[in-house]
Amino acid sequence: MKRSAIILALLSCGMFAQAGNINGRVICDGHPLRGVPVSDGKNIVLTGADGRYSIDSDKREGTVFVITPSGYIARSMDGLRPGFWQALYLPAGQDEIHDFVLERQDQRNYTVLFMTDMHLSNDPERDDLRRFREIVLPSVRMETEKASARGPVYTFNLGDTTHDVYWGEFDFNESDGLRFLQDIGYPTPFYSVMGNHDHDPSIVGEDVDRRAGWRNRDCWGPGAYSVNIGSDHWIFLDNLIYVNVEGKGKTAPGVKGDRSYKNMLTETQFEWLGNDLALVDEDARIFICTHAPALYSNGRDNLLMPREQVRRIYELCAPFSQGVTVFSGHIHRNDILDHADFPRMHQRSLPATSGIMWTTPVDWPLYSNEGSDAGFWVAEFNGNDAPSYRLETYLYGEKYFRFYDMNEVGKVYKTDEGIREQQKLFPDTRIDYSKPKWRNYVFVNYWGWEPGDYVEMYEKGKKLKTEETRYEDPVKNFAYELPRVMNPYKHSSKKAKDNTNHMYTAKASSATAPVTVKIYASDGRLKHEKTFTRPRAFDPSQPED
Repeated sequence: MKRSAIILALLSCGMFAQAGNINGRVICDGHPLRGVPVSDGKNIVLTGADGRYSIDSDKREGTVFVITPSGYIARSMDGLRPGFWQALYLPAGQDEIHDFVLERQDQRNYTVLFMTDMHLSNDPERDDLRRFREIVLPSVRMETEKASARGPVYTFNLGDTTHDVYWGEFDFNESDGLRFLQDIGYPTPFYSVMGNHDHDPSIVGEDVDRRAGWRNRDCWGPGAYSVNIGSDHWIFLDNLIYVNVEGKGKTAPGVKGDRSYKNMLTETQFEWLGNDLALVDEDARIFICTHAPALYSNGRDNLLMPREQVRRIYELCAPFSQGVTVFSGHIHRNDILDHADFPRMHQRSLPATSGIMWTTPVDWPLYSNEGSDAGFWVAEFNGNDAPSYRLETYLYGEKYFRFYDMNEVGKVYKTDEGIREQQKLFPDTRIDYSKPKWRNYVFVNYWGWEPGDYVEMYEKGKKLKTEETRYEDPVKNFAYELPRVMNPYKHSSKKAKDNTNHMYTAKASSATAPVTVKIYASDGRLKHEKTFTRPRAFDPSQPED
């Protein structure tokens, strides 16, 4: 018997009735909804035949919320946020009432736009608000209009909506970020998780993680919640425990600590997660959204959260036949992260909506942390078919790799003032692509990499020896590292080069022969093919032809 059938049988026996200090009703079209889960972030109860629920709660998590059933969405609060949650406003010893209204929705096919690391700050130098309106929003609107023809469209925001260190400096905090998105008419329902930069940096001391998250909860809701969409169960987890050691870290208006954090879940979240998954049918697909990579670092094979916590999540998800996929932001790069010890968990780390926190010069294209073209991933869900994923870049639409003629890159490295300063500061740790060793090399940064994909390069039909490397992307160096070198009064310069986990290199026989790039899936299917003429100029400030 499926879990849903067991739950309904128990409901008919009245086994979920209890008295509590949080009470309310869940309705749709004026009628009560039975068997809807309602939670305070720890306990979960189900509504009765009259649509009513009652929770005996310590109210510590600060919200009460509905776990919306498949085929429903909570009525919008404001045209942006689904109203599946409400803030608790009275002490634990006092009763309060919170009702929820759901609306029916055909979710057989649906689309998710993944936003993360928007880092909205109202910084006049980075000009982030204008760039979001003029670069990001048109792409989102175009994709929403296109996807709406096949079913509902949602945005899942994976955290760092704003940037804590600038809350005081530019008078723009999490509430302002919410109002900005409301004012520009962001076009889809918006579900969020908390990022490290979404905490209040003015709060330090005892119980700082919970206390510093107050504004984010006021704007976006619980630190752990879930929704059912179609045949899928989506879980949203704040997987950062804020520490914010007082008297340390960056000096800025309103910042009282070092804004530090630990990448892990609380025991309350684990308790809630177990209660939540106990209500889900075992043939459902499980998706988890977090801010920081929940399981693995960008080395593809290292744990980022404590191993014991990874094991506990894995065991909680073990009953589900289709495994679990985790989506995260934080590292501002495209990467697929798997681990041999946890074969039924799959993690996708996604690029920042802001590129590299809007640090790319304002008249340049936006780039991500590993040199990819900035954009957002789109996931399409069609019934029980496997989801499909594609990257929509702001300038080019779908684009998954960039080709570098390292002879031309080397020429720019040899003459650029910033490169000369960087090499003078860090001669032994920064990579210098003007060196003769890179002559006639070609690089491919393939940020659309999926497990099992491989890259081949050809010159005049002859296959070149292609190697997967971790060399730094030169665009990333120009877009982010060199501005830090040239403005040391505002930034600390980075001594060591960055790794790019999906860089492929080959050495051509000449400086002028065209090179053909072919990218294959693990099953041998040709995914991408393009021939590049050489010499191919390198100019990170200009869009490619």
